[in-house]
Amino acid sequence: MKSWLSILWIVLFGFVLLAADYQAKTVKILPAESYPARTELGGVTIAANPYSTNKKSFTAFDIKDLNSRGYFPLHVIIWNQSSIFLTIRTRNVILITSSGQQLYTTPAAVVVDDVVKDGIEGRSLSSEKNDQLPISKSGSPLADFTNKELANKLVEPGSVADGFLFFFTSDPKKNPFAGSTLFIPKLEEEGTHKALGPFSIPLDPALPKAKNNMP
Repeated sequence: MKSWLSILWIVLFGFVLLAADYQAKTVKILPAESYPARTELGGVTIAANPYSTNKKSFTAFDIKDLNSRGYFPLHVIIWNQSSIFLTIRTRNVILITSSGQQLYTTPAAVVVDDVVKDGIEGRSLSSEKNDQLPISKSGSPLADFTNKELANKLVEPGSVADGFLFFFTSDPKKNPFAGSTLFIPKLEEEGTHKALGPFSIPLDPALPKAKNNMP
């Protein structure tokens, strides 16, 4: 019995060490005109910055093969220059692919559970119970991913809100952002629930000119 407890503690300790290796990275918000994929309506500008390669995603998240695992981050930035308090509800946001397929976002917690359960950056624990271990929020990728996720939020007048959406594809060798459009049906006015929108943002202007597929 003691030997099994010892093994469990060793496995748990190893997992904590892997999580502790994760480094949270800062993603800067640039002026709106710096983003080629953007649209403006009613005093609100929304930009979309696709992270279509492992290399670019690694600048935001400390996982080297995030795209290769099928998860493609999209950074969304909202500038509210109107006089209205607006709310975005991300469950209604979709990515319309070049083939017309509609992709809904994958929650950050699901992404982390999938890509981290085998170890940060592809490293794995030598244990068959690896995928049964809980992911700690303390100093872990879960805190970083969820903090950066674009969740339902209020955007005050004169403020900027941003966050990442995560889209999954079963064919990560093909860039799902190529030829795609981010579609946000509406922003809602706080209190009255009056709609502002829709916002439609083609992503091709923000992709590398000659390389729409992930290396």
